[in-house]
Amino acid sequence: MLQRVHALSQHQTIAAIYETVIRSELCDFFLKPTEEDVSRPAEVTPHSQLQKPGADRDLALHFARAVEILEQQWSRSGRPKPTQFFEGGDNFWILLDVDGKVSRASRVARVFLQKRDADVLTALDLNLAGQASIKRRLSHLGLPAYSREGPEVLLRLDGTRRLLCRSVSSGYGLQASFGVMIEALDFDWTKRAKEMLGATFGLHLQELELLGKVFEGVSLEDLAQTTRGGLADIDAQLQVIIAKTGAPGLAEMLRLFCFLIDELATDDRIASGVEPPPEGRLVRSSNHPLQFYKIGADTGQPVIFLHGLLDGIAGVQRLQSQFRKRGFRVYAPLRCGYGCSGPTPMPERSFDIFIDQLEGLLEQENLQRPILLGHRGGSSFAHIAARRLRDRVAGAVIVSGMGPTQNLRELSSLTGHLRMMALTASYSPKIMPLVVKHWARSIRQNGLMTLARSQSGIDGDANDLLESPTMTALLQSSHDMSLIQQCTGLMADFHWIVNDWRRHIDGPTAPVIYLHGEGDQVTSTERLQRAMIGRSNVQVRLCHGGGGLLLYTRPELVFSALEELADR
Repeated sequence: MLQRVHALSQHQTIAAIYETVIRSELCDFFLKPTEEDVSRPAEVTPHSQLQKPGADRDLALHFARAVEILEQQWSRSGRPKPTQFFEGGDNFWILLDVDGKVSRASRVARVFLQKRDADVLTALDLNLAGQASIKRRLSHLGLPAYSREGPEVLLRLDGTRRLLCRSVSSGYGLQASFGVMIEALDFDWTKRAKEMLGATFGLHLQELELLGKVFEGVSLEDLAQTTRGGLADIDAQLQVIIAKTGAPGLAEMLRLFCFLIDELATDDRIASGVEPPPEGRLVRSSNHPLQFYKIGADTGQPVIFLHGLLDGIAGVQRLQSQFRKRGFRVYAPLRCGYGCSGPTPMPERSFDIFIDQLEGLLEQENLQRPILLGHRGGSSFAHIAARRLRDRVAGAVIVSGMGPTQNLRELSSLTGHLRMMALTASYSPKIMPLVVKHWARSIRQNGLMTLARSQSGIDGDANDLLESPTMTALLQSSHDMSLIQQCTGLMADFHWIVNDWRRHIDGPTAPVIYLHGEGDQVTSTERLQRAMIGRSNVQVRLCHGGGGLLLYTRPELVFSALEELADR
């Protein structure tokens, strides 16, 4: 058995079940070629799923519930036949009639076919075995052999895409109609994918090897020739695997596996900085639009990350897979002056404008009681938002926050360009653009580790983490965001780094938890405790190790605090 360290969470698996079952092109579940039982196929009923030996009861119940939701949607849509299935959405599928012609296709599939002036099999670029399989399946439609043909995976010649092929039908008697449904399966069968499936569903190496052959397009008939028990033995092995997933059948299991594999690969690319997270835009006025990124799960407890001055969203982007596993749906808005958000307002208006944008984000994305997650220089925005939106948010977790400054001497631990920027923001804000320009030039000349070295008290482990290629890519991306508007966001935020913002958090507030490293030299624990003493619903928790880099070195503490607020 593979180590559980590679396993996905139950939350992530359940979410994938609903994603892969509730699809308009799968409504042939409820269409039968006979007059009896036209509403639901027996193999997807909750009872039959739960009766399978070794079935995962929890996952089987979620499959059954997902099928019920799909049936409800199908009924509300007028119980369409396959040739009437909804063609929108982002999934790639093609329905062929008995003559091999396209009778229905999704929007993305039609765009694909229109770019290739050829018949379907040629356009799909299938290998010879795949073409022969589809032709054989088409010739069997409506014949006794049709009812015995299960789904199969086909390969394209270039290996860039696998296709799931299955027979569909509707109606009965003289009004019966048949077709072949072809769906795209976009994933790479890698060692990491095998480890994930093995750990998540308790699959043994022999079962993973069988799956690998199915994913590589080897037919069940060909596989049967390699075993003493023949096709019955292969089918029995597959049924054991299917039962472990709770899936009603082979096609549902394959869709689930492929979805999870592709999701895992996408998370890895995002976490390593190879590709950015999905983004969105909020436009409440022409002067202050808001750009935001989406990190973690697609559903679940919403979290709003409020970034610091120097590292942007790097701290949460690297935790993409962990946020998804734990069911946190993270939104990371960029404040005015960063990325493609609006221009910076006057300093006195910064908090008001941001709260207005935050309310707009809650409304647009329908976020119910999100948790605010503030980091470093974003701490003031997080705490103030917890105060002003106390009836709409679950609370705030502030990690390595920079507390309100009552005296500039409290920032004496800042060094180099950061110290110069703090002094300039206090005494000569008009020349701040020149100072920031020199800082940006220093990073270009000396590399992104200039950002890391600006943090005081970094230990060896934290230094190794920050110097890793992955962190370099993430920091570069976040640094680029600040340069889009010539670092105007950073300059605006420095105003509140060097000023006292305590008056903005006076009064009742949603729960606020400060996680603060004992070695944080920019804002000492003592200074933060003095600033927050006597404030109701505010906690300052001392964390051993990590200094000012808790989000990078002790993420488990952050997740624990988020889960605490989510459970309240």
